[in-house]
Amino acid sequence: MEQIVRFAATNTFMGLSASAHEDVLDLVVSYAKQETIEPLRGALRWILWGLASMAFICTGLVFIVLGVVRASQDLLGDSFQHSWSFVSYFVGVLACGIVVAFALRSIKKDSL
Repeated sequence: MEQIVRFAATNTFMGLSASAHEDVLDLVVSYAKQETIEPLRGALRWILWGLASMAFICTGLVFIVLGVVRASQDLLGDSFQHSWSFVSYFVGVLACGIVVAFALRSIKKDSL
């Protein structure tokens, strides 16, 4: 209590002036921003790029699978009609599985 009264009377506290206290406070605030806000911004940027990439890759995968299904329907022609019409869709699912397997094999978890 005595130190607080002395600070109010002399504008010093524990041997430090008011401007020194403000400097220490500014230093603590800037350090906290540097160590918390900036890494969070970097992580958010990394996550947003990942989400955008995922959207484009999924859209492309849908178009690839639709193209494979349509191509298999044209190439197989009338040989797989009626009760065998599922074969074209099976070929599309197989193509999708190949793309997913290739993507999973290519994943590298280096760092955030």
